[in-house]
Amino acid sequence: MLSMEYQPPVDISQVTGRVVGLGSHRALQSKTDCKGIITQASRSLAEISGFSVEELIGQPHNILRHPDMPDTVYYLMWKAIGEGEEFFGIVKNRCKSGDHYWVLTRVAPIRKNGEITGYTSARFLPRAELVPEWETLFREMREAERNARGDGEARFRPAIDVINRFVHRRGYDTLQQMVLSARA
Repeated sequence: MLSMEYQPPVDISQVTGRVVGLGSHRALQSKTDCKGIITQASRSLAEISGFSVEELIGQPHNILRHPDMPDTVYYLMWKAIGEGEEFFGIVKNRCKSGDHYWVLTRVAPIRKNGEITGYTSARFLPRAELVPEWETLFREMREAERNARGDGEARFRPAIDVINRFVHRRGYDTLQQMVLSARA
């Protein structure tokens, strides 16, 4: 698993606060190896992110990580895909320019001869009216992470509790159910 402390070749802490719309792009796609290094990227992902396909290939997927994203989202993702399951989430990604875009993300293992050989990710447009809720959720999760004690799952447990309460307040049993209902 890729370290959450990875420092990409661009300063991902620099953000503009400007939102980039997905426009007519139907899906932003990529594939990674088992460590999260990008092995394939769609032209639409490159166009939206501001990186060229060539700049994305060989880079850890963290190159697209927006600093507003809680570590817990990635902990849950790596846990699910490491166990061979799909992961669904809403993600705020950062463009090369510091702008950002919101996506509903599906990450799934790629198998060859029964072994996980990498991961595929497809991103779609979430319903715009839901974005403010997710901004609030991510802020609450980052606060829970700052106040957490311990390591391993104990470090993430307070933010997992925050996301579980968020899901249940909206009438869903699982994060996956809620995320799938958010597609535009």
